[in-house]
Amino acid sequence: MEKGKNVEVKTNEEDLRMKLRRLRQEIQESRERRIEVEIATAVARAANAALDEELATKMARYAIMNEETVAMRKEHDVFNNDISTRLQKIREKCSFFNQEANNGPEDTHLRATEEDTGEELSIGLLSRDGGKKRTRKSP
Repeated sequence: MEKGKNVEVKTNEEDLRMKLRRLRQEIQESRERRIEVEIATAVARAANAALDEELATKMARYAIMNEETVAMRKEHDVFNNDISTRLQKIREKCSFFNQEANNGPEDTHLRATEEDTGEELSIGLLSRDGGKKRTRKSP
């Protein structure tokens, strides 16, 4: 029986040693994985910090541009008000600016030039018969 117990103890001992090796291996692998995760986390944090810095820079630039835009709009409004005031003063001084733009002679519109007046036009034509003037009715 002693031999059986001895063999059984040895197998138990070997099983325990193998389990201990596996546990040590698993511990080592989990340490390596933890280190990899820590490195990846550090890289991600660094990238995040860089993006935060870039965002802060862009936001500062945007704020400056926004202030400049507001200032330019104010200048533009002042300029427009100044021009409007000047034009109003000119209109008050000169009454002809208040007249309608189409107050010209009646014969200047397009229909007056297109109408047939029925008059005959005298056109001098050069020909072989000595350049005598001939009259021709307008189309």
